[in-house]
Amino acid sequence: MSRGLSTTADVLVCLVLVSAAATTLALPTTPAQPPDADAAATVVERTTTDIEYRLVAPAGEHAPKSMRDRRASGRLSSLLARSAVRNATVDGRQLTHTSDEFERRVAAAVVNATAPRTQVVARWRPFPGAAIGGTAAAGPVPPADATVASQTRRVATAGEPRRQASRAAEDFGYAGVAAVAASRTTERLWPPTGMQNALAADYPTDRLAVARYEAAGRHLGVSVEDAVAARNATAANSRLRETLQRRYETKLRERFDSPQAAARALQPGVTLVVRRWSA
Repeated sequence: MSRGLSTTADVLVCLVLVSAAATTLALPTTPAQPPDADAAATVVERTTTDIEYRLVAPAGEHAPKSMRDRRASGRLSSLLARSAVRNATVDGRQLTHTSDEFERRVAAAVVNATAPRTQVVARWRPFPGAAIGGTAAAGPVPPADATVASQTRRVATAGEPRRQASRAAEDFGYAGVAAVAASRTTERLWPPTGMQNALAADYPTDRLAVARYEAAGRHLGVSVEDAVAARNATAANSRLRETLQRRYETKLRERFDSPQAAARALQPGVTLVVRRWSA
């Protein structure tokens, strides 16, 4: 009798377990939410922060660290855009490494402000195909098999180069468009007032400005030594701009079917690409 009751109980327990398992398997599962890059883009555009960093001394210079300490404030989007410009390269070669720590600190601030599995990349280039440009990235590269959402935003700058370039295209063709692009590039990389003040400043600020001009001259194949020795930023910028204009005109003629098409291709600011992916 006892053995029969035990067998019956075992059967009942087995049925209960099977039923519970079936019930569990039958429960609906919540679908995984697709990644959303819009929220991260909004954070980058709206969050402001302060960045403390130290300029990297040129090779052979031994300026005290305290004399190279700097501070920058602004929205994360603007700071990352500034990093892209400071990280400028000519024909793939970086102009200077003076702002390397600034770029690292800005990237870390962006990563800390955004959710995991997020990457933000800032890209600056005067026009597609230009030999000069810059990139700054914050966050890891998404895995190849991940589902990735992206948002593209633009950090605008003063003025609208396409409108100005369009008028120049009508009057002077490719040369006019190249002149507009070269002027804006020069103003962005070597802002005349800022560079003039830096050349006239005390050590090491003056030496950092000289090193930036010298690097530009080497990479672009133009001499700016006498202009820099005279502490004349206007003259140095003029030579850099003329060299860029010649190079830009050649590239614009190769790449675009008409001066108007070249004018429309000028980039008005820095592009931010925000990518977010699923776990």
